[in-house]
Amino acid sequence: MAEPITGPAPRGLIAKAAHLAAFIWIQIGLTLLLLWLISAAAGIVVKKIRRSHDVIPAPQDAYAGQPWAADYFKNLNRVHMRWYPYAYWKATPMSSRYLNIDADGDRVTWSEPHKAAANGPTLRLFMMGGSTLWGTGVRDDHTLASLLARRLAGNPAYNLEVTNFGQIGYVSTQELILLYQMLRRGQRPDLVIFYDGVNEAFTGYQNGIGGLTQSEFFRAQEFSVLSSSWGRKKLYRAAIHSAIMTTGIADLIKLIEGKDNPNMLPHQIKPLASFAYLAPPQDFEGTDAVERDVVDIYLFNLELERMLAKRFGYRVLFYWQPTVFSKNQLAPFEKKLLPGDPMRAQFFRGTYRRVAQAAQANGIIDISGILNNRSRDDFIDPYHLNEAANEIVAGRMASDAAPILDAIARQKRRPGKQ
Repeated sequence: MAEPITGPAPRGLIAKAAHLAAFIWIQIGLTLLLLWLISAAAGIVVKKIRRSHDVIPAPQDAYAGQPWAADYFKNLNRVHMRWYPYAYWKATPMSSRYLNIDADGDRVTWSEPHKAAANGPTLRLFMMGGSTLWGTGVRDDHTLASLLARRLAGNPAYNLEVTNFGQIGYVSTQELILLYQMLRRGQRPDLVIFYDGVNEAFTGYQNGIGGLTQSEFFRAQEFSVLSSSWGRKKLYRAAIHSAIMTTGIADLIKLIEGKDNPNMLPHQIKPLASFAYLAPPQDFEGTDAVERDVVDIYLFNLELERMLAKRFGYRVLFYWQPTVFSKNQLAPFEKKLLPGDPMRAQFFRGTYRRVAQAAQANGIIDISGILNNRSRDDFIDPYHLNEAANEIVAGRMASDAAPILDAIARQKRRPGKQ
């Protein structure tokens, strides 16, 4: 009769299997660690090469010696966006020493300690624009909205409430939609100031089509990725592709092959593949056509904004803003801000020329040259002004807005007016 199998034998097999599994796991771990180290080293190499090729300095380089700059830019990197219907996004609330965003997602604006004007009404000034109005690169008290609020404060004829509705990346269409939503909720301004130019031109250049939002191709890629099994499969593929193609090794390969484009800016102006159907090749007429579309769509939005103003009884002012491309005399630091590829500068200048030609007939206050003939630095990057330059722009806005607000206050003080 055969002896029964005793316990130690299977336990030995289990132990050997466990040792083998542990050995394989360690080898996989070491391989992954080695790949990570190689990828990290490749990433460092790519970063150094990019910095040597990139003549545009980081914004904080413009603030050498400013004690507040380090804290400000650390918190600027903490700014995130959250979904906002129709307009796509608004900033999430945050608080810090120099940069604060309220519960509605709006940049905090300086306000005068409330002192009721003798028999004077409260006037509401809305300011709409992109990151230049929002205040990229400047402290809360030095945004255009805050500077304008300070300049217009203390008028005995009225109290003034200024709200900065600017958002990072907004184009005029988003501003129009956001203003519509404010009006729909019952908010009623007395004066609305629009400050545009940079994002209108940039998005036309980036997308190869006029009238789209910044990085519209992301919205095209993200559309319906969670609403169906097909969309989720698309999401998984995109996640795997992103995980592989954003490693240091992949970046080094793209750099060697001459395909590195970390800023996602085009090498030629044509509709991107994600939405080329919006401007098919047979309809695409080249750079001049994109410049024309950018300006035509901007002018169309101005027409709609005037219609809203007439319907709801407020006044509007439209400003076309300066960029480093529109300044005629650059300081030494500003010369470093010009991109190595001249195509972007040419597109901006071409678009700005078209706006200048249309400005007077369409009620646009073209201040793109307001910083001309200045020998000092005004820009922290090709698009955003420093605090001193913001003072100049705010001064121009205040001189235009003051008589309008005085007239509105007089009208509201008439019998029967609120």
